[in-house]
Amino acid sequence: MANKWNIPKELEEKIKKRDKSCVYCHKEFKNNPKDKLTWEHIDNNEKNISEENIALCCVSCNSSKGTKSLKEWLDSDYCKKLGINKNNISC
Repeated sequence: MANKWNIPKELEEKIKKRDKSCVYCHKEFKNNPKDKLTWEHIDNNEKNISEENIALCCVSCNSSKGTKSLKEWLDSDYCKKLGINKNNISC
């Protein structure tokens, strides 16, 4: 059964095992209720439900990226401030 984002349970579990920190800023998820991890569609296509397009990231990064393309977002002040670039992201 899929979750509210239509990610099949098997894929959801696989990604949860894979992504132990934000794929962008690398903030570690510590199974703490205050750690707000979010599902990220890397290419913003909600219909692309694949291991390559779905990742876990922190609320701050997901909010900053919003509907921007990955390339556009990586050029943002947010990414520059945190040192996030195409060479150090996990996706």
